[in-house]
Amino acid sequence: MIKGLKFAFAFFSIYCISTFSFAGQLSLGAVFDGWTTNFVNPVNGTEFWVPYSVSFNLDPGINVYGLGEFGVGSYTPSNDGPETTNLSDFSDTLVGTELRFKSFDLPSLLSVGFNIPTGDKTWEGKELNSIVPIEFVDPTYTGQGFGISAMYGLSFKDGTGEFGAAAGYSYAGSYDPGSLPGVPSGELKLGDAVYLAFNHVQPFSGNQSETIRLSAFYFLQTQVSGQPVYQLGPNLNASYLWLNPKGLSYEAGIQYYLKAERPNASGTLATEADQYLAPRFYLNPSYAFGDFVLGVQLKYVLPNGYSTSDPSGLYDGGGLLAGIGPSYRLKLDGTSDLKLFGSYEYIIHHNGGQDANLNLVDADYNLFTIGATYELRL
Repeated sequence: MIKGLKFAFAFFSIYCISTFSFAGQLSLGAVFDGWTTNFVNPVNGTEFWVPYSVSFNLDPGINVYGLGEFGVGSYTPSNDGPETTNLSDFSDTLVGTELRFKSFDLPSLLSVGFNIPTGDKTWEGKELNSIVPIEFVDPTYTGQGFGISAMYGLSFKDGTGEFGAAAGYSYAGSYDPGSLPGVPSGELKLGDAVYLAFNHVQPFSGNQSETIRLSAFYFLQTQVSGQPVYQLGPNLNASYLWLNPKGLSYEAGIQYYLKAERPNASGTLATEADQYLAPRFYLNPSYAFGDFVLGVQLKYVLPNGYSTSDPSGLYDGGGLLAGIGPSYRLKLDGTSDLKLFGSYEYIIHHNGGQDANLNLVDADYNLFTIGATYELRL
């Protein structure tokens, strides 16, 4: 459900510096992902996605949107040898509305999104042991219970720039995900989240701009069949974005997680002994050569607070992601474009695998992506 709030805030950030010049937009894509590892019994997989979205302005102050995707995935985990899981289904569907108006004589935005559980609720559990670790790459598929995300934001003029402030809440309904590693069976309810964000956008000549963002999440308890089993610690984020549509752009940021709460010996939640989710840093520069853009992805995840010998098995060695990805926007006519893109990412998960003697070794992943998106402005 964090995804829904981030999606809403992305619209708020855009609204601070621009307005919609078209009645709406349709988007349809086709994306292929594939990955391999250096495991003794290799983890590998392939995914084919057809993402689609639509947004439409009912009037200058009301926008409605919807998005989802159809996916076909094939996953082979190392711990099950050559056994492969093949899946295909529609994902959950996100629909919502954005209301743009003035409050306190300031430009304002109210965004409400609904997560409709049209997807396979067991997909994420079945793929978990076969995908690139989620601290480096977010899973693409979403199949969860009904949820609601709401956000309210204000924009403040600052000379030629603008400040933005937003607050949001995300409600996650319960659902049965099937068998999930490390999670008791039963109705799973992910923790609701409270979201706060602040940004400053400063435009410059030549359509250049800089954006500074600060945000924080606070999470409520995750429950199984009504019983608390986990509470994710608060998450703090900071980033800087320099945007130059005709040259060098880059974004740099940090994500920091405070300690979570886990069941103790008596079964009640208590602050964990060490920090399981370690800080991570990222830098994403790109350079535009007209309609051709070459981007680079860099991400470093620190080792967490647990040791390799900790009996809880919660040790994570962190690691590094380095990738490169070209994209090209082909203008078909005055209202439609075709965007072609691809990427290669090399991931090193420190002590994330085992050799033939069950000793911890680095796990290396090769992730390839190629795709196209057709966009039609209405």
